[in-house]
Amino acid sequence: MTQIDATLRALIDARARCGWDTWIDAASDVRLAFPAVSRHVGRDGLDAPGATLVTEIGDRISLAAWRIDDAARVLLLRESRDLKLALELYRSGDAREKCGVLRALAFLPGAATNAVALPAILDAMRMAQGEIFEAGLLDNAYAAVHLPQLEWRKAALKAVFVGHALRRVIRLEKRADAELSASLLDLATEREAAGRAVPPELWPIAAMFPPPGLAGKLLGYLEHPADEHRAAAAQALGRLRDPRVRPFLVDRAAREPVASVRDALQKALEHALEHP
Repeated sequence: MTQIDATLRALIDARARCGWDTWIDAASDVRLAFPAVSRHVGRDGLDAPGATLVTEIGDRISLAAWRIDDAARVLLLRESRDLKLALELYRSGDAREKCGVLRALAFLPGAATNAVALPAILDAMRMAQGEIFEAGLLDNAYAAVHLPQLEWRKAALKAVFVGHALRRVIRLEKRADAELSASLLDLATEREAAGRAVPPELWPIAAMFPPPGLAGKLLGYLEHPADEHRAAAAQALGRLRDPRVRPFLVDRAAREPVASVRDALQKALEHALEHP
């Protein structure tokens, strides 16, 4: 038994109905067993906020959003070892079955190189059903590996738009590009104009490929009343590696009352000093 299977079995066993393991071990036809999973293990949350699994290519996946039946369906699909079957089950399944397939894709053999199940990810992107979008695009290494850049960028922006944490997009910093940075800045500006909250985590990602106007906006956010925004703005300004922002960082650091934000400001100053 692999570490992935052992971890999933332990998590399910702590929360599922008695006899689930006997049932799943006896399941000889994945197509027949897959729709029945929820009846045998339940649909409650897996309740494992700190639990993670590591894919074969090293992506660490959080299980915080998983349900018990998600984990059981991943076990079934890992037994089948078949991405084509996974796609077939996605197309024929209800919402819970689709979520189970989407969460399983990154843990099936060939997931790193075989894009045969990509249509399931693309379908999840178009879904108004929130849990299907979440399972397909967030904490999902298969999407991170196989989505074309345009579609991946749309998925990242949609995640922010519907209120999910951008950090849940696997390989975010590896795949971020100038167009994503510009779009994030545009989204932030639109939200400000509408009086809506802007997620602080946008700033360090936007600063990876800084669009025009970003530095000025970040300097404004150094005075934001929320600690999270001041810290994120400082981190982003450090990524700009622009010596012109140094006096503003020095001034803010001298007035900053929160230790964690002062630390972020100090790190930003160190980056600025590397590029005098």
